[in-house]
Amino acid sequence: MRTRALNAVPAARLRPLLDEEARHWLQALSWDYSEVGSAVISGLQRGSVFGRVTDDGGDALAYGYAIVDGTRVVIGGLFATARLRGQGVEEVLLDGLIDDARRDLGTLRVEAQTLFCTAEAADARLVRAGFVSRPRHYVVRDLDAPLPPAPEARMRALRRDDLPAASELIWRSHEGSLDARLNSTYATAATTRGFVESIVLRNGCGRFDPEASRVAETGSGRLAGVLLASRLSADNGHVCQVSVAPGLEHRGIGRALLLRAMDVFRRDGMGRASLSVTVGNERARELYARLGYVPRRTFAAHAWARPPARVDA
Repeated sequence: MRTRALNAVPAARLRPLLDEEARHWLQALSWDYSEVGSAVISGLQRGSVFGRVTDDGGDALAYGYAIVDGTRVVIGGLFATARLRGQGVEEVLLDGLIDDARRDLGTLRVEAQTLFCTAEAADARLVRAGFVSRPRHYVVRDLDAPLPPAPEARMRALRRDDLPAASELIWRSHEGSLDARLNSTYATAATTRGFVESIVLRNGCGRFDPEASRVAETGSGRLAGVLLASRLSADNGHVCQVSVAPGLEHRGIGRALLLRAMDVFRRDGMGRASLSVTVGNERARELYARLGYVPRRTFAAHAWARPPARVDA
C-alpha cells in the first residue's frame, strides 16, 4: 500500500470508498453523508480541499481531507474501508494532514472534530500533536416516545431577513464559551454570519428545514432565541444550532424551540432527532437529557494555534 496526495487519485478510483463511507455513516449516525463525498471531489478541483489517500494501486482504501478557510484549516473526515480499520492506517493519514496544514506558514489555526472518523486513536493523536481538545457527544432522541409539554413562547418562522440578527444573537450567546475557544466559527459576528448562511442558504449541515427552524421573540418583538434545523436523512431531523439571547436564559425559550422542532420532525415522519453538544456544557447537556436525548457517539473538538498565539480552553 502507498499513501499520496488525495488530488493524485482520479475521482473514479475514490468513488467506491466514498460510497462505502456514506453507507457507514448512514448506519452508524443516521446521517446521509453522500453529498459530503461529492463536495470533497469538487473542493479538490477548486483547490479549497486537500488530503491524503492510501491505495494499493487500484481503488482508494482510506482517505482524509481538510478544508482551507482563509488562514484556518479544518480537518474533516478520516475513513478507511472496513478491512483496514484498527491497523493505524487512518492515524498515519491524520499525521500527514496535520503536517500539511502546519507546513504552510499562512495557516494560523487548525481545527478538527472527529465525529466522522474511523481512527480509534485520532483524538489521542491530535492531543499529542499539541491540539487543545474537549469531548463532545452526538445525541439522539427517539421520536416514537411522547414529547413533554412545551413552555409558552412567542415563536415564528425564520425569515431570510432575520439572518443578520440571528447571527448576532448566536455570536453573543457564545462569547467567552468553551465552544467559541475551540471553534472559530463563533469568533466574530462575521464568522458566525458565514456559518448561519452556510446552514440556511447552502445546506451546509444536511438539508435545511425551514418549517422546524424558528425564532423566538420577546413581547416587544426583540429576538430572544433562534433554532436552525436540517434533515440529515429521511429518518433524522437535526438541530444544527439553538441559542438564547444573553440575559434571557432560564425562561424556557430554548426548551420551547427544541420541542417545536422535534414535533415538526415527528409530524414529518422522522423517527429521531439529533444534535451535538460539548460535554463541558453542563447546562445544555442537562436540558437535552431531560428531553430524552441519549449519547450515540462520543468524539472531540480540537484546535491548534500557531505560536505565539494559543488556544485557551
